[in-house]
Amino acid sequence: MGKKRILLIDDKALLRDALKEYLSAEEYNIFEAEDGEVAIKFFKEEQFDLVILDHNLPGMNGLQTLKMIKKHDDKIPVIGLTGELSIQIKEDYLAAGAADIQAKSAIYEKLIPAIESALAGQKVDTADHEDFEKLAEELKESGRWEESAMYLKEAALDKKESGDLDKANDLFEEAISRYVRAGRRSKAKEVEKLMDN
Repeated sequence: MGKKRILLIDDKALLRDALKEYLSAEEYNIFEAEDGEVAIKFFKEEQFDLVILDHNLPGMNGLQTLKMIKKHDDKIPVIGLTGELSIQIKEDYLAAGAADIQAKSAIYEKLIPAIESALAGQKVDTADHEDFEKLAEELKESGRWEESAMYLKEAALDKKESGDLDKANDLFEEAISRYVRAGRRSKAKEVEKLMDN
């Protein structure tokens, strides 16, 4: 069986080069596109087993590119990448048919397992998760610290809105520590500001 063919779409040449080197060591053939328009043209001419797609692209953004790719081939697994992961971005990507979306801060820890899962036909659970705390713990167990912190922050905001300030502060503090663990100090500071307000 030949090497799997991956189309990597990112406008930053340095990141493409780093990921190409990283993924080539894992027996993948990597093809590159610097924006959505180039990727769509390339996609129409070539066959790929998987697409890795940056969210912040010039012109047509990652979500728009994802939708175009899915119109052409709704079966191909797509993994989104973003520097600023939010619940809304995650939900938008999964609703548009992405297999997963990853925070770039954890890319070298989580990308290979995400690729293997996507190639095996597995998708991230798209069910509506009202229990943000439970989801945060599940993500923590799989080492997805930034996403775990993101959901804890949402749980804290819900508690704050309902008037349970002690529980909200506990959740905010845990979200801060998980953001720090993920190396996202600027995100931790954002949560500190939410606590102060």
